[in-house]
Amino acid sequence: MDYSTLDNLSRHLANNFWATIEQLAPDQPDLRIDGELYQRWRDRVAIRVDGKGQRDFDPILRAVRAFYADLQASAAAEPEQWAIWVATCPISDAEVRGYGIRKRRVKERMDDRTRQRQPLLNTLLEHLENRYGHLRDLLAQAADMTGGQTVTLEGHTYQRLWSRVDERRVRLGGLANVRVLDLESGRHINVTHAEDAAFWEWAIVEVLRHSGVRIEEALELTHLSIRQYQPPNGEVIALLVVAPSKSDRERVIPMSAELFAVVAAIVRRHTAGGQTIPLLPRYDPKERQSSAPMPFLFQRKIGTKHEVMSDTTVVNMLKRHCVELAEQHPGFLATSFTPHDFRRLLATELVNSGLPIHIGAALLGHLNLQTTRGYVAVFNEDVVRHYQGFLDRRRQTRPGQPTSTGRSPNPNGSASRSTSTSAKSSWEGAPAPTRHLASMSTPV
Repeated sequence: MDYSTLDNLSRHLANNFWATIEQLAPDQPDLRIDGELYQRWRDRVAIRVDGKGQRDFDPILRAVRAFYADLQASAAAEPEQWAIWVATCPISDAEVRGYGIRKRRVKERMDDRTRQRQPLLNTLLEHLENRYGHLRDLLAQAADMTGGQTVTLEGHTYQRLWSRVDERRVRLGGLANVRVLDLESGRHINVTHAEDAAFWEWAIVEVLRHSGVRIEEALELTHLSIRQYQPPNGEVIALLVVAPSKSDRERVIPMSAELFAVVAAIVRRHTAGGQTIPLLPRYDPKERQSSAPMPFLFQRKIGTKHEVMSDTTVVNMLKRHCVELAEQHPGFLATSFTPHDFRRLLATELVNSGLPIHIGAALLGHLNLQTTRGYVAVFNEDVVRHYQGFLDRRRQTRPGQPTSTGRSPNPNGSASRSTSTSAKSSWEGAPAPTRHLASMSTPV
């Protein structure tokens, strides 16, 4: 059992269950909970600390039921130690009987989340890529300028700033940060830092969306994770080895050209000037321990030392850019991306594009195909495609004959019908929802 699972289980049993029982009934001597106390406990736990309703109450109920069942099993094996604690579970079978239905509601919410974000994905990617490209070009041009010189880039005019601190750094053999003044907004920009941050923001999102790895798996990628395989035909296939994570199993992902280009850019950035990738330990918040020093790919120089990026940094970065985009794109007003959204979007694209689901499960690191199905938000493209094919075949088998619309015959004995030509023209001219769904595809 990993730390995260143990932490959740202890929170459900010690905090949500027994600590709440002690608050409601300080004199409660044992686990024999009567109906009145149990109902009070349910009402209390159903409300979160922030006053909102507990959306997913099932994990708490199932943990408590499993706790009572484990006590009964232990009492059967060692009655002298555990028999005194055995009690009837206050949670009835009927209260957890609708678990499957509630899971389907959760699946529907996640599918809706994926459908909302899929049309916005390209906008986010374009924003990150344009921002990084702009700052990269600005850094390249401003680095060779002296203080007071100006440069115009994409309609913005910048003036190079130079201070005594910069002179001192150069005199001591160091490099001065490239700083400019945006003459339009009056904002001072440390281009060196801004370009570095923009690169890593672009790189992590590209790796997440092209590989489908979990955020902790992406941050654990090292220089040693890059491998290659050469089949008998002589072609060299780049591979990405993902360290054991949630499923505790290592897996190998064949890298697409886009993913390989991003990984290569990361390696080039670390090894510029003949340097080697620094060896750093990484603290794992899930396991509450630090790893051995490794050449992690997602590490940045903060001040005078290098640090491995954290998942919180990535989450906050995505939130910040979604807020920026909301000023120009209303779709981002109530929508924000998380690192796991890219995993769900890739899973949806893989399966909806015809990749066998067991191959998708292997690429995503799922041990159960049902888990992969839970990630896939079906856009009904398969239903639309097959039904359109059926209509086309029906028109071909009955050329020139009118197609019934399913309406009842009129009093004169002739049915209200439309020809296949008029039906086709009306289909093409109308803003059909199915055409909108069919156009929603994410580039892999």
